[in-house]
Amino acid sequence: MSTPGDQTSPTPHEGQPLPARPRLLILANRGKEQVARAMQAFGPWLKQRAEVVAEVDTLKMSQAHAASLPPADLALVLGGDGTFLSQARAMIGLDVPLLGINFGKLGFLAEFTIESFKQHWDAILAGQCRTTQRMMVDVRVFAQDSPQWGEPDQAMPKPIFQAVAMNDAAITAGPPYRMVEIGLAIDPRRSHSSATKFAGDGLIIATPSGSTAYNMAAGGPIVSPGVDALTITAICPQSLAFRPIVLNADLEVWLTLHSANDGTTLVIDGQESWKLQAHQQVLVTRHSKTVRLVHNPDYSYWSMLAQKMQWAARPRRD
Repeated sequence: MSTPGDQTSPTPHEGQPLPARPRLLILANRGKEQVARAMQAFGPWLKQRAEVVAEVDTLKMSQAHAASLPPADLALVLGGDGTFLSQARAMIGLDVPLLGINFGKLGFLAEFTIESFKQHWDAILAGQCRTTQRMMVDVRVFAQDSPQWGEPDQAMPKPIFQAVAMNDAAITAGPPYRMVEIGLAIDPRRSHSSATKFAGDGLIIATPSGSTAYNMAAGGPIVSPGVDALTITAICPQSLAFRPIVLNADLEVWLTLHSANDGTTLVIDGQESWKLQAHQQVLVTRHSKTVRLVHNPDYSYWSMLAQKMQWAARPRRD
């Protein structure tokens, strides 16, 4: 069920060694005052050890901007997990590994501090830090008069909205907060049928990376980053029987809005949004490219779950 494109590195030495003086991209969230302050000392430290080919304010970053950047061996993302998500989407077209330095709250994707980055600099250069290739998904919205799932053998028109997500794509009911009806079809061009239709407050389709975000908060399963799968979790469904499911990431997932509110919205990674209308269709598929992450050797995925997400923590006595 898993493929080499999304597997956790089988050994802690899979990362490619960097040149003695690597080319670095610095993607800094200048909207965070602590990032701007830290760069005053951290910038000169980096420039003594690497060739900084570009410094970009993440608030101005886009896929188009990323395509114009000079070649680099490594990109440093300075911010929180939200900053990391936005930069992963922007950098999807480039084969540049991302390393996150945390200035946010959790630090689940941005695993390093400046101190730990300096401490492990030699290991990063030697390619001795664990790396993972993280799955991304394409999300497309089609107009109301589009053929259902492209059937029968009809080409779908150009989408009216398209985005890439690292964590999740969620449909939220929105104001006036009545339940919406969503049709769910899994690989319908092969099965020629819909899986189900349900009423509720929305739906979340998450990657393994996003399984610990909105998906988990809504009661969905935690999925290891090395598993080649997507999760589908309903938000407050009007059914006791609608349980979260995990499916092969190679399957197409189609969502049809049978009813919608004025504020019904498609939300990408909690950051981008698009207003939806009744009878529009949303298609979620695996993106053709992945994003490579460099991990802090002080942590494993499971130790981070336990330490930062309190996974399996016993109740505390006051």
